[in-house]
Amino acid sequence: MIQSKKDQAMLTSAPQPNPDHARNMGAMTERLGLNTAPAAWPTGVSLLAQAVDACQRCDADTMCTDWLARAPKAVAAPPAFCSNGPRFKLAKRAKERG
Repeated sequence: MIQSKKDQAMLTSAPQPNPDHARNMGAMTERLGLNTAPAAWPTGVSLLAQAVDACQRCDADTMCTDWLARAPKAVAAPPAFCSNGPRFKLAKRAKERG
């Protein structure tokens, strides 16, 4: 089957799963007191999906891994370099309002 250039471009632009990204997102949300189970995500599953996608596309995985290795077990806010910072802050506020 021959794919069009558009189809090929769409396939190559999708982020490739990176276990470091998933591990980092899990560690970051845990430190923020957030649960990544879709049913428990305080701002809705579509925003959780956006956060997962943003994490997969992030190029700061090495910096994130290093930060997580040094960060305390609980933090009030994500680090400034985190591309999910606004999403995590929104989810944290929604959880606190409860």
